[in-house]
Amino acid sequence: MTHIITIETRNETDFALFKGLADRLGLSTQEAHVDTELTEAEALTLLNRLAGSWAGDETGDELNATLQNARHFGTRDMEL
Repeated sequence: MTHIITIETRNETDFALFKGLADRLGLSTQEAHVDTELTEAEALTLLNRLAGSWAGDETGDELNATLQNARHFGTRDMEL
């Protein structure tokens, strides 16, 4: 029975560590090197997809005021 583990490293040092360990253990390995750096446009597109937005009736200032007014400031009775 063959078991397969995929390990994705982020730098050459980690890659060399795992590759060396596999070699010392006599394990067969397959390598694939992928350039994962994003262009500025790709990064901006990803950020826009993840950040999200919504349409609402409030302006930014009104929303900010709502959030500020919802905060509760005061002392709390706490025993330490």
